[in-house]
Parts: sequence; structure tokens; C-alpha cells
Amino acid sequence: MNILVNAIDALEDSSVTSRWTTKKRLKTDNPRIYIRTKLLTPNQVTIGIADNGLGIPENVKKQLFNPFFTTKTVGKGTGMGLAISHQIITERHGGSLECISQPGVGAEFIIRIPLIQQRQISNP
Repeated sequence: MNILVNAIDALEDSSVTSRWTTKKRLKTDNPRIYIRTKLLTPNQVTIGIADNGLGIPENVKKQLFNPFFTTKTVGKGTGMGLAISHQIITERHGGSLECISQPGVGAEFIIRIPLIQQRQISNP
């Protein structure tokens, strides 16, 4: 849900001054969120959530999954959504979460999760 909410926010932001530059960006005439799924191997699924919003510059992309890092204005974001999402996907499900983005084009978050979880059993 955090990734989807961020995509919605990116589309809303695409009609105002970009937070990455001082230039106004033209409003996205046809704002879109794309969700795709794909079975990669018999045991791994990929979920892609993409938008055609502002995109994310490289220097910001490097910090996206850090706790308390936010690009939102004061009072709008806590900076925990992507950090929590990353932790759940990687630690709890043994998957991965990555962001592919180009400023002015949009962003895509790719989630890869094994279908069969490998549970660690500890010996008493």
C-alpha cells in the first residue's frame, strides 16, 4: 500500500512545481499507475508498480529505503513507508525491492518475492 500511495502522490505532484527543480512541469495529461505481475521462475513472482509522474533523481533514489527519509512536505510524510515496505519484503519474505526511475518520466518499484517461503527452524 505504501508504494501505491506514493505513486498516487507522485501523480498529484506532477501538476505543480517539481520538488526536484525550480521549473514548472506541465501537468500530466493522462496520469497513470501501472501494476504488472509476472512469474519469473516456478518459485518467484515479480510485482511492478509504476507511474508516469515526476520521477526520482539518483541522489534521492539512494536514500529511499532509509528510515525517516522523506521527500514530502512537513506534516505529510513520516519517512517510514518505504523503509517498512523494504523490511517486510526483504526480511520477512526473503524478497527484494528496487526502484527504477528517470526524472521527468516516472518511477517503477519492482518487488520480487519467492512463492514458497524458506522458514528457518532453530534447534532447541
